[in-house]
Amino acid sequence: MTLPDILSADRTDDAATLVTKYYTKLYRNDVPQTGSRFDDWAGGGDRPNVANSVTADDVLAVSFLSVQVPAPAAIGIVESRANDVSELLDQIPTDLDLAAVSSDDYDRFLGQQSPANALWRLLRGSDTYRWGIGPTTASKIMARKRPRLIPIYDSVVGPLMGLRDSDNQWKAWHSVLTDGSGLPDRLKTIRAKSSVDRDISDLRTMDVVLWMHGKEVGLKVVNDAEI
Repeated sequence: MTLPDILSADRTDDAATLVTKYYTKLYRNDVPQTGSRFDDWAGGGDRPNVANSVTADDVLAVSFLSVQVPAPAAIGIVESRANDVSELLDQIPTDLDLAAVSSDDYDRFLGQQSPANALWRLLRGSDTYRWGIGPTTASKIMARKRPRLIPIYDSVVGPLMGLRDSDNQWKAWHSVLTDGSGLPDRLKTIRAKSSVDRDISDLRTMDVVLWMHGKEVGLKVVNDAEI
């Protein structure tokens, strides 16, 4: 696939400006853009003592990205299905970057039979009953828990990545990060040029650039339930 021009090598300054704006712009009453707190709210979702469970803080952090986890789903993933969630998260590394996953290892970490895909299906209710978590909300929960490995999918970023739906989304991101074009290093450069003092992953940097760019060019935000 072809990356959006905003992520090309000659537009790192433009991309960095978008990251700076996302994390520093203040709105009424000096409130920042809520998404700027998604990554580090309550210490982050991948900190060691909570990395293998979805907590109430994670559910709240996800709401900072303009989606809501329905009450039945929140109770399910935080309480009644907590053991299942924890068993799957325990099998998904916290220190693995998507760009570092080799082609040979892709199926083990992100393929159809992987713990990550099993967690995706659990969050969506694919094998039991749908409890109102769409692909955007599911991706944001997983990105909160594994920010280095799992990208965010939504109606703005998805089309920019050439995706018509959430199928094969991880493969699309993995492809552009491992195609030898230097994107991982470029994302680090973008983050450094932004001068944003936040510990955000390469994937989150990419998501912010694409989101801000997509909004600028007029891509529509679609309700998660409609995707």
